[in-house]
Amino acid sequence: MEVFYALAVILLTAFMFAPLGLGGGILFVPTLHYILGWDLHLSIVGSLILIWFVSIGSRRAHDEGGYTVAEIGRRGRLFAIGGAILGALAADILITEGGDNTIKLLATILLSWVLYRSISKLREEKKTNVADEDIEPQMEDKELIRYKLGCLGGGTASGLIGVGGGVIFTMMNRTILGLKPHRAAGTSYLIVMRVVPVAIISHLLIEPELWSDLMALDPLALAIPIVVLLTSWGGAKTAIKMLPQRVLTYPYLVAVFVSLIRYLIDVKEIIGT
Repeated sequence: MEVFYALAVILLTAFMFAPLGLGGGILFVPTLHYILGWDLHLSIVGSLILIWFVSIGSRRAHDEGGYTVAEIGRRGRLFAIGGAILGALAADILITEGGDNTIKLLATILLSWVLYRSISKLREEKKTNVADEDIEPQMEDKELIRYKLGCLGGGTASGLIGVGGGVIFTMMNRTILGLKPHRAAGTSYLIVMRVVPVAIISHLLIEPELWSDLMALDPLALAIPIVVLLTSWGGAKTAIKMLPQRVLTYPYLVAVFVSLIRYLIDVKEIIGT
């Protein structure tokens, strides 16, 4: 029963998060860890694999709609890749020395920031209607430095806690560059598609046992990433044609809040011991 519940959450996440520029790691990691009972390190790698296929499907849909800015993706890519390698190294050290709880604490901090920034942006758009404006990206020296540092942080988060970094990349595309929602999301996937494979390979090289754990999974599980790819493509295509992103933002916020509460339960136990 847990397997079907987890599969439903994974596919719904892929469909719902794809139009938002998010890989779904915010829900994939808790789903694999808490519902299926996977080891946290394996859950991070499994989440990254799913995120990669989400990014492929959603990037394709955004490309077809003309919602990607290739130049921006190229400028932030190398910093994000470097961050992914650092994040994978940090994850291995933290899990080895401090256990799963250190990663859960970091995930709690990130989710709290995501929730705060997302709600703030939503309120701002309601007041200014900025979501409907088509603003050309600005990349002056100051903005470029901020953007590259942000990409470094997004890549680090990808390798460290398995979130893919899309939530950070998309937020920067909106707040620093002034891209409207669909272009911010599509451009985010240009980076995620390159960063996530590096994070996956880094984890497998650092901890070779993870590869054995993945190969030990049911063969049917290997088909799930393909289904996720198709689901994310369909979700992005549907939203681009029929739904404003604001409609999907509300269930996204609920999902982030639920994940945050689950991590907070563990963090509370850490503090209480």
